[in-house]
Amino acid sequence: MAVELNYVRAAFIAYEPGGYPDRRRVIPFRVNPESLSRTVAAEGGQRPAGVESGRGATPPASGEAPADAAAAAVKHSFTVQIRLDFADRDPALTNLDEQYGIAPDIAAVEDLMYPAQTDADASSDGTEAVRAASPRPTVLLVWGRKRVLPVRITALKIEESVFNTELHPVRAELEASLEVLGEAEAQADLAVRSALDDLGARRRELARMYYDNTAAQGSNILPL
Repeated sequence: MAVELNYVRAAFIAYEPGGYPDRRRVIPFRVNPESLSRTVAAEGGQRPAGVESGRGATPPASGEAPADAAAAAVKHSFTVQIRLDFADRDPALTNLDEQYGIAPDIAAVEDLMYPAQTDADASSDGTEAVRAASPRPTVLLVWGRKRVLPVRITALKIEESVFNTELHPVRAELEASLEVLGEAEAQADLAVRSALDDLGARRRELARMYYDNTAAQGSNILPL
């Protein structure tokens, strides 16, 4: 991975379209590790030739394997609780106007759900013909030093609980629903490809560690 993992807290790293690995934005945040909820699900696999779905469908011929998870893509999704508190803000962020509380922090996370602004958009005066919307930035979820996932934010629930005298929030909790990107996105995005390759390698490494250390216990397992 080309990403430098110098974070004690979790973080989103966002790359502008075509900006990997140089043009990136970093949004660190405090999390409650107990709040991470993951779902790993297999999509419906392709049906064998000659097999149709629905009423009256032809059953598979004898000896022909039905569609199952082995032929399916695996979808991986997360729900992450993000805590933002003005009191926890990095002292290095001295240029942020205090009157806005954590409104800039919230806006930075929200902005990941919108198409990235290109240089042409920034210099536009609004009189040009309508252009196709830019793609959203590529987002990596950094969850510790050895787990980096390319994700799409599918939903964001924001609970603002404390406000300053300007009615800007100074404390909030965000519930971010994330979907891990897959092979389709990796074909055209080097950041996604790199993160997926690293994630798969680490998953297999951990699984091998488990298998290697439990093989010796086979004598204690009932024969199959």
